Amino acid sequence: MRNHLYLAPLQSFTDHHFRNAFQQVLGDVDRFYAPYLKMSNDGIIKEGPKKDVLPKNNPFEIVVPQIMACCTEDFLVMANYLIDLGYQEVNWNLGCPYPMVANRDLGSGILNKPEKIFQILEEVIPQIPMKLGLKMRMGYESTEDILSILPKLNDFPLSEIIVHARYGKQLYQGQCDHDRFEECIGLSNHRLVYNGDINTVEDFRRVKSLFPEINHFMIGRGAIANPFLFEMIQENTIEFPEDRMEIFSDFLNLLLESYLKETQNDGNVLIKMKHYWEYFSESFENGKSYYRIVKKANSITEYQLFIDQL
Repeated sequence: MRNHLYLAPLQSFTDHHFRNAFQQVLGDVDRFYAPYLKMSNDGIIKEGPKKDVLPKNNPFEIVVPQIMACCTEDFLVMANYLIDLGYQEVNWNLGCPYPMVANRDLGSGILNKPEKIFQILEEVIPQIPMKLGLKMRMGYESTEDILSILPKLNDFPLSEIIVHARYGKQLYQGQCDHDRFEECIGLSNHRLVYNGDINTVEDFRRVKSLFPEINHFMIGRGAIANPFLFEMIQENTIEFPEDRMEIFSDFLNLLLESYLKETQNDGNVLIKMKHYWEYFSESFENGKSYYRIVKKANSITEYQLFIDQL
């Protein structure tokens, strides 16, 4: 059976600029998940994520928007905004691990209040004419939390449950809990999607061998570091395409052009590119030297020259 591969929603990285550039020159991603919508303190949706999911900014393949909420009212405000835009599915973020989020019962911070999760689902599902999926950690302070949550989620008509195999307080440190994920498989009637530490083809093969019955996988940081990872997984090869540098340069140019069209602030765009190269450099043998060159660039012109030289 074919593996279904998803691009994870990473704040400030997998926005529509990245997704669109990716889809024009790369491939083998079945679904793209947009970073979460979130409410401002004044009760309106934050503008950046709101703009990111506009249909005009997402002209290509399937994009599933994500929302972050800890009450029914906020959930419905964001869901209805997405319904008005024509979206037919939304994903609820129960996974963000950062304390400034989790301490407000958002993201993974709500996982130690499971009754609140179930209450929101009971109130929201009858009111939204769209599919609803979850992306969650295994708990906030322990991966054990998910053992009591998953069985009760069987009562709700969810499209899927994406499980990052860590607990929230781990952030991105330590190992994924594969033993716990194995327990999850027998507890859920929903489609489970595995997420966590797939950074190479070898990583994917290892996870797939552990969970042969799982056919849906979400990849985040590993796919930013190596945008060819999806293609290499689907072709079951550890070899990069022969025209890797040409394709990658096209991708970089499209990414840069997209950001430059949106803002006149070249300095901010250059900073953005440098942040991407913290990841991109990881997939090259001489990546550290590439990253040093990018970090030293003082202008978009210098950065563009670097891309041309690739």
